[in-house]
Amino acid sequence: MTDTAFRFALDIGDNTSRDVFVDLVRRAEASGFSVVAGPDHIGSRLAAVLPMLAVAAEVSPTIRISPMVLANDFRHPVVLAKDTATMDILSSGRFELGIGTGWIEHQYAAAGISYDPARTRVDRFEEAIHIIKGCWSGEPFTYDGAHYQVEDVTCPRPFQQPHPPILIAGAGPRMLNIAGREADIVSVAPLTHGSSTFERFGSDLATSGDRIAAQIEWIRQGAGPRFDDIELSVFAHHVAMTNTPQVAIEEFAAETGSTLDEVKQSPHVLIGPPEAIVETLLHRRETLGISYIVFDAADLDAVTPVVAQLADQ
Repeated sequence: MTDTAFRFALDIGDNTSRDVFVDLVRRAEASGFSVVAGPDHIGSRLAAVLPMLAVAAEVSPTIRISPMVLANDFRHPVVLAKDTATMDILSSGRFELGIGTGWIEHQYAAAGISYDPARTRVDRFEEAIHIIKGCWSGEPFTYDGAHYQVEDVTCPRPFQQPHPPILIAGAGPRMLNIAGREADIVSVAPLTHGSSTFERFGSDLATSGDRIAAQIEWIRQGAGPRFDDIELSVFAHHVAMTNTPQVAIEEFAAETGSTLDEVKQSPHVLIGPPEAIVETLLHRRETLGISYIVFDAADLDAVTPVVAQLADQ
């Protein structure tokens, strides 16, 4: 389906020690990862935007940096446009903006942020994308929407032109349709429609193969003729590097209440020895077009042989 080269990102946002963090960035770069990333959760994780990614850019002269993904509702888009343009300038064009609506209800509650219905959050997100792109022009920008109104605001012009790559994460038809229209990279989430907690996350992972074809079609519908220029991404949330894959598949199926076939088909699950996982990723790129894989830092050592073989191939 695609000849897009593989890229790999490492999510390293759980670490609170500078030494551990710096070591992970350097190991990721040496292992063939092209991006280091951090999530945007309210809690003890390191902040995803400026502090963490600025240090990562300083530690490595080549690796790209990206939040995966920012919750739009946690920041005003003008502030975010200014911060991210600054990140792109200071990293000499190595920044990628990963963004979604925000979806974890208890984190909204913890911060006193109103958790609006999904339709409202998506409406607000769509406006925010227009504002961010407008602010990145470097020219005075005005926007009068239902949720945001800005007048003659000016932000720094990013290093990358026309703008840094935008990764939009989503699971449902409307978000993925917007992503198809607006994003350079689309991260297809495993969540079932309406999820607001991690309660069903395991079962969502295990059954995501049932939804992936429809999700990619929603992206295609939004993208139209530019679909082939979009990089498709997934987060490999469950990785088991093992020489006894059948046992690991059976265990995960039992844990998540899913079938063996569902686990095998999930694009967010990788189980098997390195050579089998390489073949799985090649097959998924050929059949689904997925070429950008995100791994958790806990899986760095296990997946390094896979990344070393496939990076940029």
